[in-house]
Amino acid sequence: MIPDEFIEYYYGKYKQIDLHNLTKEDAKINLIYEIESLDSDIKALVVVHGYHGGVVIKKMVRDEFNHPRIEKKVNLDAGRTIYILKY
Repeated sequence: MIPDEFIEYYYGKYKQIDLHNLTKEDAKINLIYEIESLDSDIKALVVVHGYHGGVVIKKMVRDEFNHPRIEKKVNLDAGRTIYILKY
């Protein structure tokens, strides 16, 4: 697992959201809300989606979900993805 200090050092100020145990639709709603409510000084959003309970949320986060503020998606590890945000 990549330590939080590395994430902040490499990507800048970030926020984390945990989507465990949500339905795909609820996870999507939470992502939209979180991204749209972030301050402009937040440079990345770490999305904890897990993978042991199935890959529906993981697939949605990595492959299906898009938002105008997302510049790039980075697969951090099997259970987390980072969205690099546009300024």
